Amino acid sequence: MSEAALNAMAQQYLDLTLCKSRYDDIDIQWYTEGPFWRRTSMRFSRDYKILPDYEIADLKHGKTLEDILDESQHLAENLKLFEKTAPPEQLQRTGYLIDHVIALNTRTRMLMGEKMGFDEMTGRLYDLVAPEYDYQKFDDILDRMGQALPGAGPARDKVLEFRKRISIPRERILDVMKKTTGEFHTMSMNRMTLTGNSMPRVRVRDYPNPDMAFLSILFGYDYNHLEYERNFNLNYPWTVDNVIECIGHEMEPGHLTYYEKRTQTYIDTCWPEMAVVQQFSSSSAFTEGSARFVISMCFDHSDTKKTDFEREVIFGTAGLDKALAGLMPLWHEYCEIAGYGKLEVTRNIWDRRWTEHEAAEFLRKYAIVDKNAEDDIVNHLAADDGHFVAHDYARDVVKEYFNHITKDVDAQWTLYEKLCCGHMSMRGMEDKTFRV
Repeated sequence: MSEAALNAMAQQYLDLTLCKSRYDDIDIQWYTEGPFWRRTSMRFSRDYKILPDYEIADLKHGKTLEDILDESQHLAENLKLFEKTAPPEQLQRTGYLIDHVIALNTRTRMLMGEKMGFDEMTGRLYDLVAPEYDYQKFDDILDRMGQALPGAGPARDKVLEFRKRISIPRERILDVMKKTTGEFHTMSMNRMTLTGNSMPRVRVRDYPNPDMAFLSILFGYDYNHLEYERNFNLNYPWTVDNVIECIGHEMEPGHLTYYEKRTQTYIDTCWPEMAVVQQFSSSSAFTEGSARFVISMCFDHSDTKKTDFEREVIFGTAGLDKALAGLMPLWHEYCEIAGYGKLEVTRNIWDRRWTEHEAAEFLRKYAIVDKNAEDDIVNHLAADDGHFVAHDYARDVVKEYFNHITKDVDAQWTLYEKLCCGHMSMRGMEDKTFRV
């Protein structure tokens, strides 16, 4: 079978994805319309988000959800027929397209009102089903936090108080973000083949919604450059851990690096599917999971190096008590387990096993949210369905896969760069059969 036929099917997938964004306004994480693009007018806003980063106009019109459902079903069938006789060098690409078209079809069915179980939903969207978590770990980590954290009172209160003590003062947020962004940019440059031209401009703004961490504006891109401005919300509850998470994960060497590499791959190969990153897909789960894991790679998987960085770059710049930095490895462990707490809450709410009150009580019990948080906090954990599977569980799938392939950190950086440019498979990474 010819590559031209596969390209035509990939273009159909791209067209359907763009059309679906009319009905699913957070579905496009990244889109590359050609080899370069420049913002040529001041018709943009620093007050509300636009996804994708620029208006795609008629590209998202012309098809109903019924059209998208029907065409995606036939496209998946055609890709599976193609796969039967595809040469070995086209199998990974074909499998990638099949997975993404199934995700597109599934998301369309959801938009049309179809109901399915949580695990079926994440399996079809992200090619991942998170096993039920060991709930004993929530009790164990809370006990350890109670023993290790300073202060008096119940463990839950100690956790809440520690979170306050590592919160970034409002007047220091800009300095902290600039400093941390620069440091992660340098680490990325030292470990990857990057142009060095994609470090975003960092600003801060007052946004009324404290759930919105930042707002990004894309001013242009080409083969060697992504020009982004990132406005961080002064009203977001910034803490030392989520500064690390946001900068390393959302910018370099996380999402922005992934977008740069995909854009270069799109230009080098002309593969239409590389032009888009679909929110509800396995490529999204990869970029979310790998962006979290790559933070650890920045510090050679060393708690000591990461703690030293936090102490000097974040605690120091923010004017926080550096003596608290020694507790950060335990705090990060708590945050990872808390992420799984949110995963279990969203799964149990979705499958109607828990009421909102039961879910909120769980979050309050383990100090994942404030003890005075209202029950409807469970509806504000994430905007995207299956978020914590595509982020937290995906991180651990990526971690286990990378460590299975190689424990050498330099080799892991090489692997990460190759995966950013390739047709990855979360299913293949989970069962450790995938090879670049």
